[in-house]
Amino acid sequence: MDFTSTQFHLHYIAQYKLVIKASYQNDIIYVLSEDKQVLLYMNYDQANPSDAALKLLSLPFQQVYISIPYQNLTFIPDELYNADDLIEYQDFMSNPVLPAKVTSIDFLGIKALFQYDALLEQQWRSLFPEAQFIPEFKLNFQLARPHIPLQGEVLGVLVNEHSTDLFLFINGHFKFYNSFEILTEEDLNYFILNLFDMFGVKGLVSKVLYANANHQKDFATQLASFAHELIFIQSNQSIPDIAELSKNVTTSYILDLPTCAS
Repeated sequence: MDFTSTQFHLHYIAQYKLVIKASYQNDIIYVLSEDKQVLLYMNYDQANPSDAALKLLSLPFQQVYISIPYQNLTFIPDELYNADDLIEYQDFMSNPVLPAKVTSIDFLGIKALFQYDALLEQQWRSLFPEAQFIPEFKLNFQLARPHIPLQGEVLGVLVNEHSTDLFLFINGHFKFYNSFEILTEEDLNYFILNLFDMFGVKGLVSKVLYANANHQKDFATQLASFAHELIFIQSNQSIPDIAELSKNVTTSYILDLPTCAS
């Protein structure tokens, strides 16, 4: 359900943060106050937005943070990356016509190259030319970092609308990150077991880090069977409960998107 607080006032728009998780089907919108209160929440059909959503997106927000789907994710160690070779890197992507984006994952010492859907990116840039676009994998790494020990294996599982991201750390070292189309528990089992086989993981991993942005699918019980500990990845913001909204909404990891802004 949608929610608008009585504390949401149009004349404070410049002070609010607009956080958007966009996709090909449903868009999720939060408006946060300076003291990190959820003032507004919307979840609507991207192809048929409500009048209220259209009105909200026409407002002159000055602090806007947007996550849109990405593709062709590639990692390059900092010591090997050369910004002058960006066009050459792009040529090796499955769609070399699209411009490659670059972001740094500083604590891992790597650069991440990826591409956005051109039409979806243009749609949102036309609405908010000054918005900061943040790839969700960067947020996932940031939220996972405190849970990665120097010993043991950590599997990350981030469920989205049309894809699921899997990543793996072994003894504190980053080994793998990729996105897969996972529709069923059998699909998830297949990709996890294949990943474990690829990196020689035997038995249970130390931890599974789990976040779910698609509440039509819940793999928590299944994932618990792969690990000694199942950890739900949630926002680090101290946001009070709101009676009109579920706990999943007020603790969603996407609320931390602004913390990844450069």
